[in-house]
Amino acid sequence: MNRTTQAIQYHDSGFNCAQSVLTAFAEDLGLSPALALRLASTFGGGMRMAATCGALTGALMALGLAHGFSRPDPPDKQRIESLTRELTKRWRKEIGPTDCKDILGYDVSDPIQKEAAKKAGVFDAHCHVCIAKATDILCSMLAEFA
Repeated sequence: MNRTTQAIQYHDSGFNCAQSVLTAFAEDLGLSPALALRLASTFGGGMRMAATCGALTGALMALGLAHGFSRPDPPDKQRIESLTRELTKRWRKEIGPTDCKDILGYDVSDPIQKEAAKKAGVFDAHCHVCIAKATDILCSMLAEFA
């Protein structure tokens, strides 16, 4: 099963976009699925305030696991900053906006708008696309910058 399919299956099981993307990569990056799910649980719905898309934040967390730094050495910091900018650049090329509310067209931090988005099928339509793009971008980058 490929990463995109795996991530979408997590989402279809009830996990948020950040959880879905991060957990699809977790084991290969040294993180248990259970810990990945817990770690990313606060990032769904644009950090629960319709800000940065959870699929994007999940991909950034996975990128950090793969290439992040644990000592504040300037070259290590510069490398992850560069990779972060590259991932975000590719996201903007594929999706456009980075904020959940701009992608969905609803402010999901508002319970009334969140319910309206559910009824309109917005989550299945847009979230699957964002999850797929995030996993595709991350797979490409992990292969390119191994």
